[in-house]
Amino acid sequence: MPLTECIDACENAHRICTETVIHGLQHGGHTAEWELVQLLLDCADINETAADFMLRSSRLHHLTCQVAAEVSDKCASACERLSKEDVRLKECAEACRRAATACRKTIKN
Repeated sequence: MPLTECIDACENAHRICTETVIHGLQHGGHTAEWELVQLLLDCADINETAADFMLRSSRLHHLTCQVAAEVSDKCASACERLSKEDVRLKECAEACRRAATACRKTIKN
């Protein structure tokens, strides 16, 4: 069931990235810097889009999954750099890595 797992991982990444943006804006500092906020929003949106493509069995889902994997990896790396300062960013990085891995498995099938 890689497709179901990928949908779940993408939906989770969408949720946690969105929540992390709000968290960052509330707490300020590095977590509220525009570059990170923009990346988190991009990651949230592409994961939501990838999940939507898979949910409706789009024949093009492999394209959105490929982009979601790339953006999720970039987001995870950015969050990992700041994860010592904020546990929330560590959780976000982990969710993004799971989504990237799940998307890549889906692309291969």
